[in-house]
Amino acid sequence: MRKRTRTLSATLALGLAASLSVGSVALAGTEVRVPVDGALDAYLAITSVVAAYPEEFYYEAEAPVTVTFHGDNLSWEDIEYLGEGYVEDGFVYLPDSGDTVRFAVKNYTYYEEAQVHDELTEEPMDEVFYVSGNYAVLTTPGYYSVVAAPLAVAPTRAIIQVRSSSAESGHTGQAASEPAAESPPESVVASPTTARVLVDGKEVAFEAYTIDGYNYFKLRDLAMALNVSEKQFQVTWDGEFNAINLVSGHPYTAVGGELTVCTDPEARQAVPTASKVFVNGRQVDLTAYNIGGYNYFKLRDVAKAMDFGVTWHQATSTIGIDTTSGYSE
Repeated sequence: MRKRTRTLSATLALGLAASLSVGSVALAGTEVRVPVDGALDAYLAITSVVAAYPEEFYYEAEAPVTVTFHGDNLSWEDIEYLGEGYVEDGFVYLPDSGDTVRFAVKNYTYYEEAQVHDELTEEPMDEVFYVSGNYAVLTTPGYYSVVAAPLAVAPTRAIIQVRSSSAESGHTGQAASEPAAESPPESVVASPTTARVLVDGKEVAFEAYTIDGYNYFKLRDLAMALNVSEKQFQVTWDGEFNAINLVSGHPYTAVGGELTVCTDPEARQAVPTASKVFVNGRQVDLTAYNIGGYNYFKLRDVAKAMDFGVTWHQATSTIGIDTTSGYSE
């Protein structure tokens, strides 16, 4: 694997020693964009940044931190966990290399090829062009090296110091107290949806449920039904982070069992799901319930996140999904 190192300057070290001094920018958990040299419109997006030293390509952020690579002409995208560094004689010292960080989504194509490959399951055999929107979530405190570059161009390298969040560190400004015992999530009744569902005018059978008047669908069922359309999206599961990743515009890869419908559905208990959901590298809030071991998501929440049209025709009890239009309330 290719590796590059970059020495951090004395100005950066002094800035760290004096907290936020000249050359740093104090932030409040915001997203920062780092341009990638030699790549038009390409940049790194770093979330939860609390302090930035742009001239040094150094950023401090609170976990969890999402790093997203934007741009269609990048051929090098890597993140390494360097562990802990130290300051001595005005310099920040970091290891030259570390452990490779596993991406949540990392897709690529080959030159003059339209097919999208998943690097998490298919190691590249030649030079590649990474698909815009690849990302990783950094949760372990310490230093990270983030590298991005187009083909045959010196890489842009950013250093991120990830810290535990204020809540996790106990920096709340209040005296510590015993954590309250978590109550088990309350269950609700989910009834089988009786409405017809039309996708671009064609009827598609879904196993869906209604909770409090809203319709809930499996993400993979929706992804399969919308595949090879303007609103197609990929769905992947990251067990390490208990996270569901959605990537808009990417063809869906079936895993089996999609659009399977029970012949005699019945009302079931539904429990709120704790899984996090990321859309193109950004965490979003989607209302979801676990029903019979599967996660079901509110249709309108998914439609808003992936920007496809949803309609309801009361007279015919029909749900319409339109991939040629965007979402509207």
